[in-house]
Amino acid sequence: MGEVTEPTKVVLFSAVNSKFGAPVLHRLLADPRISVEALVTNPRGELCDYYIHDPQPVDLAETARAAGVCVLRPPKVNRDTVRLQLQQRQPDYFIIANYQQIFGEDLLNIPAVGTVNFHPSPLPRYAGLAPFFWMAKNGEREGGVTAVWTTAGIDAGPVLAQRRLPLLGTETAEQIIQSHFEASWQLVDEVLPTLIDRSFHLTDQDLRERSYYGHPRPQDQHAYLAAPTREVLRTIRACYPDPGATISTGDGNTLRVLEAVAIHPAPASRWPQPGTLLEYDGQYLGRTADGWIRFIKMIVSDAVLATCHQLGEDLALTGI
Repeated sequence: MGEVTEPTKVVLFSAVNSKFGAPVLHRLLADPRISVEALVTNPRGELCDYYIHDPQPVDLAETARAAGVCVLRPPKVNRDTVRLQLQQRQPDYFIIANYQQIFGEDLLNIPAVGTVNFHPSPLPRYAGLAPFFWMAKNGEREGGVTAVWTTAGIDAGPVLAQRRLPLLGTETAEQIIQSHFEASWQLVDEVLPTLIDRSFHLTDQDLRERSYYGHPRPQDQHAYLAAPTREVLRTIRACYPDPGATISTGDGNTLRVLEAVAIHPAPASRWPQPGTLLEYDGQYLGRTADGWIRFIKMIVSDAVLATCHQLGEDLALTGI
């Protein structure tokens, strides 16, 4: 008889409603060489805000329980009781796919081999939370996904594998999510066999190239209409589709904008002050520091619309 090989024991850490983690869980469950010992996810009633308004929600806890997998939902993952439960599972690996708690040293010492995090950015750049938002906000031209060995430093461990992705610099956060999720799942397929046979190689990051970003703050999701066109549009793309960017006009009003485009070529006459919100032929336009934008999708009060400057038919507007 041939040699019987014990399956590789894995504990997956992911948000309960993660559209990123769900395909990772399915891949682990479908691989006969892997035994999923537990899923560690959000406490009941807590969701990852990235996916709250997703029209096709997922429930990783339900999927795991249906497959006979233990589900742990601790509010604090580093508590002694949680560590004891995980030690009893005797995992070879922890795998992280969209889990937002920081692991302490005692937790990281539990798996026999180590902990791998699938991080959707080209580390060492865009370490931390919400890389999609920040790539769109910065007009990034090169993205990427990384399988990184987890250490005490956030996203600072050595790299197992990485895929680079070209970007145009004009993508929305949602478009970056779509391309980076697909590449991440391909990376999971590439890395899993090397974890199972332990043939993986680790390459230290050049931390001199590191950039780190936290969760977007309200001020990161805000732009002044009087700012340069590129800055305004990048903020709008970064906040698409949820929650939308908050844009302040020159008269102190605010509107929530989901989608806008620059007008090319820019109008040649009647240039009002930057920051002016205008209505022309049933469309809403904004005067930026260096041009015009047209609002395609926005949420705005009647009071704000009442303050819009009405433009005459003689205004030479093209491209709208």
